[in-house]
Amino acid sequence: MKSVVLAFDPRTVPLSRSDAQRIPAFDYLRVFIIFLVVLHHAVMAYCAGGHAAGGGDYTKATAPVVDAAQWDGFNFMVMANDAFFMPLMFLLAGLFVRPNLARKGLNRYLGDRALRLGVPLLVGIVTMVPLSYYISYLQSGGTADFAAFWARMVTAGPWPSGPLWFVGALLVFDAAAALILSRNSVRLGVRRLLATLDRRPKGVWFLAFLALSTLVFLPAVTLLGASFWLTAGPFGIQASRIGLYAFFFVAGVIVGAGRLAASFEDRWLRWSVLAVLAATLFFAPHDTPWPAVADGMVMLLFCVTMAVGLLALAVRFGHSRSTVGDSLCGNAYGIYLLHYPIVLWIQYVLLRVPLGPVAKGSLAVGSGFALSWLAASLLRRVPGVARIV
Repeated sequence: MKSVVLAFDPRTVPLSRSDAQRIPAFDYLRVFIIFLVVLHHAVMAYCAGGHAAGGGDYTKATAPVVDAAQWDGFNFMVMANDAFFMPLMFLLAGLFVRPNLARKGLNRYLGDRALRLGVPLLVGIVTMVPLSYYISYLQSGGTADFAAFWARMVTAGPWPSGPLWFVGALLVFDAAAALILSRNSVRLGVRRLLATLDRRPKGVWFLAFLALSTLVFLPAVTLLGASFWLTAGPFGIQASRIGLYAFFFVAGVIVGAGRLAASFEDRWLRWSVLAVLAATLFFAPHDTPWPAVADGMVMLLFCVTMAVGLLALAVRFGHSRSTVGDSLCGNAYGIYLLHYPIVLWIQYVLLRVPLGPVAKGSLAVGSGFALSWLAASLLRRVPGVARIV
């Protein structure tokens, strides 16, 4: 196997506050995925077929803000993003678990995860989430002031988690992985599994990854449907995807960043072509709806190949540092945490602006990402906040 050090010089790595060393390709890919998250939420207001709720019921609309200016093209963007970007986020999150756990030890690692994930989660669900959904409440005909709306949300509900569901799920996955990996027998089993995989062609890795993804996702989505969420107060997760998210995270934990980067060094073109072919199948028009199993399988194939293709492209082209790139990497987590209310308030302001859906969507994406980046950068200048965000 090729040495990762040759391809990824530690001197060119933008550092995270909690990690001793990062591979820039994966940091830049994380930034790209978070941009897609902002884009996803920014254009949902302009998807064709969207409708707002009424009677102050802010959870029944197709999106928190729904504009009369709508375009079919945004539906395809949302559909494509929804198929792959959150599983890939979980995979990226798992890549550095084992080295960080080995460096910090169990107690320090769990404390770091509680600080970096638990604190923003608890603060966000009582600040960012109500501020976000207050806009939906206003559009649905609600008349109460924000203080009254906040009090009703946190006492009587409904109290959705918004994008913070990912932070809560990741906290659970991180804690579970750390506790399991603290056992010597588990670590030995991981090393043996990796030694076995290293003796197999990379195509076998891919087929095994696709087969296991199918096993944990297809039965769940067939039985539960794609839209059912498990909720407990302000915490929730899409029920049919729990296994898929957990599997992608575990795959990242087992393989690790260094081995994954080395695997893609000279194979980026073939994986990229495979992703394009899967995307063609995913978006192929068909006269009649596919059966649920076939539809789920095509979505899963697109999900897995997009994840592999983007990882390969990141490894191939994400070597160098830049001032802008360092700023984006350093503020990526903050952008994720802060973007939702920023994007929704931009959409709310644009409701009264006489522009077409593409213009409004572009404004919401561009200004939403830029303002979220600025807000994250300013917030991290507050003493102590940079350790968390």
